[in-house]
Amino acid sequence: MEVKTVRLRVADLGFADGALTREIIGSEHDRDLFGYAAPFTGGRGAELGLALCSPDVGPHLRLQYTDQPLGETLYVAMKPITTPDGEPRIFVVAHNADGLALDAARARDDDKWAPDDIFVFCLEQDG
Repeated sequence: MEVKTVRLRVADLGFADGALTREIIGSEHDRDLFGYAAPFTGGRGAELGLALCSPDVGPHLRLQYTDQPLGETLYVAMKPITTPDGEPRIFVVAHNADGLALDAARARDDDKWAPDDIFVFCLEQDG
């Protein structure tokens, strides 16, 4: 299955001074117009018509993005996965001094992201 993605800096999402996780991807406490629970629908990505990626996008992106520039770090916009330590985490696709890496970053609702941090969102697919 092919998934189309878009990479946007936090500043490109309209947050020149950085933003909180809940402002970028939403939170588990989001509600719809009628007040019903609608987890992870309130972030700027959703406002722009972008979708959160499924968790498998991180590993697939790591396998396919073999020419990632040294020093680049991409955060996968996804519903965080709670790890055994109780912290919500999202996938990170990076190229650092140790080579190409797939890692995870803490993504609590109130965690702050820098204006130059890059998030990968998925584009809505028809059908």
